[in-house]
Amino acid sequence: MSSRTAPLTATPRPKIADVAAAAGVSVPTVSKVLNGRSHVSEATRARVQQALEELDYTKRNTATEPGLLQLVVNNFDSPWVLETMEGVEAAAARLGYTVAYTRAGNATAESWQKLREPSSNRLDGVMLLAPRQGSALVDQARSLNIPAVAIDPEGSEGLQIPSVSPASFSGALRAVSHLLELGHERIGIITGRVHSPGHGRARYAAYAAALHEVGLPVLPEFVRDGDFSIESGLRLGGELLDLPERPTAIFTGSDLQALGVMNAAAQRSLNIPGDLSIVGFDDIAQAALTSPPLTTVRQPLAQLASMAVGMLTEQIEQGSGSSAALEVATELVVRASTAPPK
Repeated sequence: MSSRTAPLTATPRPKIADVAAAAGVSVPTVSKVLNGRSHVSEATRARVQQALEELDYTKRNTATEPGLLQLVVNNFDSPWVLETMEGVEAAAARLGYTVAYTRAGNATAESWQKLREPSSNRLDGVMLLAPRQGSALVDQARSLNIPAVAIDPEGSEGLQIPSVSPASFSGALRAVSHLLELGHERIGIITGRVHSPGHGRARYAAYAAALHEVGLPVLPEFVRDGDFSIESGLRLGGELLDLPERPTAIFTGSDLQALGVMNAAAQRSLNIPGDLSIVGFDDIAQAALTSPPLTTVRQPLAQLASMAVGMLTEQIEQGSGSSAALEVATELVVRASTAPPK
């Protein structure tokens, strides 16, 4: 067998789909040949073998040549981000891939081109965590022909790459409905319509829909917009609790904001849930450890991560994949931070 010298310039690694097109067969047929399976005619097998040699296709060996995926995040200081990273790494390891992490500001075309050069640890695909609509990173990945998937994007319409997201509207609707079922009528909300136009607006829309369904108005003084941080929950929760007629319950667009509201309540010697019920969104690890434990909407972060990795590796291994925008159901987790109003 003759040895080949890797080219000095970056060239895309041939994919199974390229071999299938060259041989005039389907991707599953190429896969059968690569894996030594039967039910392939000798003539077809010969055509596939010829295409493999002409394209210099080398099957990735997961034992000696792990593929490399990159997860691009906006920041590393959120428990939600860290839990998503853990899920991505676990799912990737099951499929024989390693994961590298970088901030969005460091994910430049130059860095991606360098990582795409032939090497023993060449970048195979990228996952973008919570990209906004019109993200330059999406256009960048597409222009460089890098397989890409979005996890929890700020709206999937027109995104142009596959995505997987939690069901924000239905989760928020269930959260507010829970408070209404307990008998609360003065329900405040701290969401993030400006900070997070996709999820923030969806959660506010669910809040308004739930109130409308039972004939309650949306009171502007009970609505605050934050940035999903503890600090905004503390500040805006304080504003709601200082109203002459304060809400008896508050729904927040994130667990971190809920933690801030809890601190604001403690500063005012208000008992939770006796004086104030609180519902968060995310179910980060800290949610079960607060005093009292936080009622919240659970995002299936491990499932989101696993689905994203699966969608990405499908693109990598087959040369194409689904372009669907998938939505994963959320679940209300009722704990001790909610109770009927006094």
